[in-house]
Amino acid sequence: MKKLFFAFIVLIFCACGSSKKKVTDTGNGKEAPLEQRLADFMKVNDEMDFEKVMDYTYPKLFTLAPREQLVKVMKDAFSSEEVKIELDSMRVDTVFAVFKIGDGSYAKVRYSMNMLMTLKNDKDSAAADDSGVDYVLLSIAEKYGSENVSKDLKTGVIKIRNTSDMVAVKDEYAKEWSFVNLNKEDPMINKLFSKEVLDKLDTYN
Repeated sequence: MKKLFFAFIVLIFCACGSSKKKVTDTGNGKEAPLEQRLADFMKVNDEMDFEKVMDYTYPKLFTLAPREQLVKVMKDAFSSEEVKIELDSMRVDTVFAVFKIGDGSYAKVRYSMNMLMTLKNDKDSAAADDSGVDYVLLSIAEKYGSENVSKDLKTGVIKIRNTSDMVAVKDEYAKEWSFVNLNKEDPMINKLFSKEVLDKLDTYN
């Protein structure tokens, strides 16, 4: 069961998709490179090319978790024997204004998606029975809100509607725009960014 939830967390980290987005203009002409990098990042996510996803991931993250380990975790998540996961209706909703602090440039990016989770019908897997599905449903609902989680009574598929933020960053670690999920509940985020940067990101909503 822990593996299942770890897979879910990893997917939230890497899931950014195609489609429409709103760009908040800074008026300084610096949006184009960010927009292009973001479009390329979305493309490799759509292709589920995890090695290339890492090429667009904020390199400072690799000082905390090795690149090879992250790739393995992502591959394991999508090839799990316990659960089938599909991503649907992914889109970038808003790219907020770019700001500078010190030698770094930053922007908050808001994206949304639907995730469809099917627990595989394995007689040896406790997660596949009704109690397992209900446990997963309740656990996810606690984190993302019951209004954003539903279960198809016929198919047993769990649908999660989620809106999340990530950080676009260009600094001493990232010479080109790179991206990492912005999860305030994850203590790792405080190791990636200063309080000043995080406080500034909080002002964009």
